[in-house]
Amino acid sequence: MPLPDNFSPVEHLQDTIRRTFRTEIREWFRDIDLDGDLDINTPRSSLALACEHRDDDSFNMTIGRIVLFETLRGRFAEQLLSGGSDGIGVSRYKTNVHRRLRPQIVLRFAEDISDVEASYAPVYGRISFRLMSHDPTTITEPIALTYANRIKTNFATGGGFVWKKGKELCSYSDWEKGYQLQLLCRSEAEGRRVVEQVLDIQQDTPQWAYFNHEVNAEPATAYPTVPEMDRVYGKNRRLARVRPIADVRFQWAKLFVHGMQTPIILVDRSGILLNSLAN
Repeated sequence: MPLPDNFSPVEHLQDTIRRTFRTEIREWFRDIDLDGDLDINTPRSSLALACEHRDDDSFNMTIGRIVLFETLRGRFAEQLLSGGSDGIGVSRYKTNVHRRLRPQIVLRFAEDISDVEASYAPVYGRISFRLMSHDPTTITEPIALTYANRIKTNFATGGGFVWKKGKELCSYSDWEKGYQLQLLCRSEAEGRRVVEQVLDIQQDTPQWAYFNHEVNAEPATAYPTVPEMDRVYGKNRRLARVRPIADVRFQWAKLFVHGMQTPIILVDRSGILLNSLAN
């Protein structure tokens, strides 16, 4: 069948996008009334409004909405599959069944995009600990909700808790209560502040005999703020930063339970994850 005389490839493409992507977008944001008044001060509502296709969109606006939506879906899938990247800030445990099968809470932090320096990747942070008073058979949604509400109070209010990362290593180890925290901070006081905030999730009081603070003899040399250049893949490139100085803000918290295929989303400030318990 020949195309009509007034056929517009651009309008046809936009109409196809509207009919296909709009359905997917509305399903993704099914917890939000996209036909109502959206509060752009709420992260998830703001993202929903930015992704929703409008009939009067320009072609560039249509493509921009698709790129944003696919980026959100990609990040969500990656986070679910990986649970976040490892690194300093992660609680590490012996491969001991007694601890390994205990439920684990993971807190994720990220540097604000507006603070990321040009030519550098954002700085992230991850803190985790085990719930030693529970196992997969005793942990329940009401119990998880209790932890979610505490995390929301401690980390998600007032713009989100900010962890001031730096070159000094602060550690806190209390195996019986599920803690082996390793935190890169700018000072001992900052390390103590973060430890107190994390332990309060289980309403624990820090025992400072379990806390250690280590400072390199020459941190500026060992962990330069501006790393050296080296020849990599045919070009001179800046090497990766080690122990960068950055403010990382709380993004989300997940609960991992042995036997569950996906983690339980406890709290989400990013607006990317779905159906957090402490919504």
